[in-house]
Amino acid sequence: MKNTIPLIVAVVFGLAAVYGVSRLVSANLAEEEKNYVMVVAAAKDITPKDGEIKDSWITRRRVEISSLPAKAIRWNQANRVIGQGVTRTVAKGDYVLASDVSGVEVRLANAVAPGEWAVPVTFSESRLVRFLKPGDEIAILAASATLSVKNRRNQSEKAETVRQETMSVLFPCVRVLDIGKGDALRRAEDSPGESIVLSLTPQQALALVAAQRKMDLYPALRRAGDVNALRRRDVGVVDETTFSRLRLGLESVSLPDGTTDGPVE
Repeated sequence: MKNTIPLIVAVVFGLAAVYGVSRLVSANLAEEEKNYVMVVAAAKDITPKDGEIKDSWITRRRVEISSLPAKAIRWNQANRVIGQGVTRTVAKGDYVLASDVSGVEVRLANAVAPGEWAVPVTFSESRLVRFLKPGDEIAILAASATLSVKNRRNQSEKAETVRQETMSVLFPCVRVLDIGKGDALRRAEDSPGESIVLSLTPQQALALVAAQRKMDLYPALRRAGDVNALRRRDVGVVDETTFSRLRLGLESVSLPDGTTDGPVE
């Protein structure tokens, strides 16, 4: 009996360890999958003489989002190529591109995820936009100003209006759908780099449109698939309290008048 109890404890701890490792591996695999998409590829050599494409002629191919070829067709849109012909010979295992299939055009509307809307946004500071590409994940920061009337000590005092500016996170993580090209795959060569198109839920789309009328918006680039800081409250807010606290615990600095210390080098 004395030997049985340690054995049972060891088995329990062993099972717990195995469960913990399996959960960790599953989480890592799920996180890695966020960086990949499935696209249409040829399951056999397909030539223009073969006629209409059959469903057995195509297969799925896993590709990293950062390496997604221009005009690649997502697997969830594979039915668009069935019954069409190819304009060139597509080798087995090669991508079936929209330009290879007659009558197929990659459109922005087809790239919008189910249950989401495509919404354009223009930022007050657009220098970062020129570095963005479709598929990137960004956070949207919002600067706003509110006016409030300061309480008066008595009725004879004139009411004082106080303006307070704040900076907070409007959306911690949204996906860039398109930048000017209209196919959700690449940037337009002549894109001015000021506006982008985002894929949002209907509620988020309404909030974004309303925010552009009231706030100054700024983009912040995120690492693809990063699970950190996905809630607005994780970041907090920057206001006058933030800057007043910068002075806490600091002593005032007295600058020399320059008469005894010589020239500043």
